[in-house]
Amino acid sequence: MNNKSVILLLSIGLLFSQQQTFEEYKKQQEQAFSQYKASVTKEYEQYEQAEKAAYAQFKEDVEKQWETFKGSTKKTYVSYDEDLQSRASINYEVGEVTIEIILEEDEIKDSYNNDRKMDGNSDTFGFLQTAMPRNNLMLVLRPLLDLSEITSPNDIPKGETISFESVRDKIANAKLTKKLVGIISEKDDNGKSILHNQLINAKGAVVETGKVALDFAKKITKTQAKKIKNYIGKDGKKRISFSLTLPLRPDHKEKRLGNYKNEIIKQAKRFKIDPTIALAVTETESAFNPKATSHIPAYGLMQLVPASGARDAYLYVYGKDKFLGKRYLYKPDNNIELGCAYLAQIRYKYFKNIKDDEKAYMCTIPAYNTGIGNVAKALVNQSKLQLAAEKANSMSPDQLYKKLHKDLKAKEARDYLERVWSRKDKY
Repeated sequence: MNNKSVILLLSIGLLFSQQQTFEEYKKQQEQAFSQYKASVTKEYEQYEQAEKAAYAQFKEDVEKQWETFKGSTKKTYVSYDEDLQSRASINYEVGEVTIEIILEEDEIKDSYNNDRKMDGNSDTFGFLQTAMPRNNLMLVLRPLLDLSEITSPNDIPKGETISFESVRDKIANAKLTKKLVGIISEKDDNGKSILHNQLINAKGAVVETGKVALDFAKKITKTQAKKIKNYIGKDGKKRISFSLTLPLRPDHKEKRLGNYKNEIIKQAKRFKIDPTIALAVTETESAFNPKATSHIPAYGLMQLVPASGARDAYLYVYGKDKFLGKRYLYKPDNNIELGCAYLAQIRYKYFKNIKDDEKAYMCTIPAYNTGIGNVAKALVNQSKLQLAAEKANSMSPDQLYKKLHKDLKAKEARDYLERVWSRKDKY
């Protein structure tokens, strides 16, 4: 065997060895990716279970004290204090804020009785026949609540004696004021007030934080009509609830849109999505509520589900699988980026064979809500995207819209298409 033959055999052997090594490497990489993907999937499953368990426990704790439970939704944000005895809810769709507090009957009675000797008989709580001097009232208010900056002795006329019912109302007003100031000051995950530019006072000035917010809250709780109700909680304690509702400014939705419009347009253009579609989807999903939450669960302005839409969009944008929790998705910039990316993924990956943009968006919009497969089923009775695209291409835009609006299985998806399609025109 000559040298050339030896070199040839060695080259063939080396090439075979390299091919074998590459195949093994490829197999190892695929196995590693599969294992990593499975670990991320497991992390999502554990997260979802933990979230559901925590929510169930929170709901149970609230229901022990409150007559009715309120939780955050897509278009309403509910904020409880740590002791669960004060809550505020912002209805971003209707445009109003409701502040509620509860007082335990025994707690107030004990505070009253510890401050003075009783020399009369009482009927039911709130209708005590004896009176309390002005200086004693402050001794009740301040130990119960750290509200000296809200309720001062000057709020109570000198020489005035105040009934137990008035004491109760003073404490309720102080707690309502504190909660209203708290919700005005609360921030979204971008660091901006969740009520930024949403409230105006009698002079037409915007209410934000600091003294303006405090003065506004004190005036509201002093003058606004309140709903008062006696009830017995599930824990058997007698309580009284106080609530008041105030409106957001008339143009609240437009002002709120201003907080996020530039970022939505920027990300829509980045992913080659019509900005009017992205804006209409965001309004329909959350009414521009940065703390939007649904039972699915989905989070944030564009209502992304961590384990599906958010995960797929992140992989689409960054080329890697990653766990994304609600803390990540509540941040408006993150949410808008991935929401627009998910719209682009649906449009340019799953419905890439639909030639006309208008018709492609008609399919993309309900798919964002109900899933790609359900849109295909509405068109061709099966989850085959190529056949669905051919069907969409064969129809006029009007025919396609009517077909989807009629044959999408879920009423929510049909309504969703209608709302987004009608809202896009105003943008």
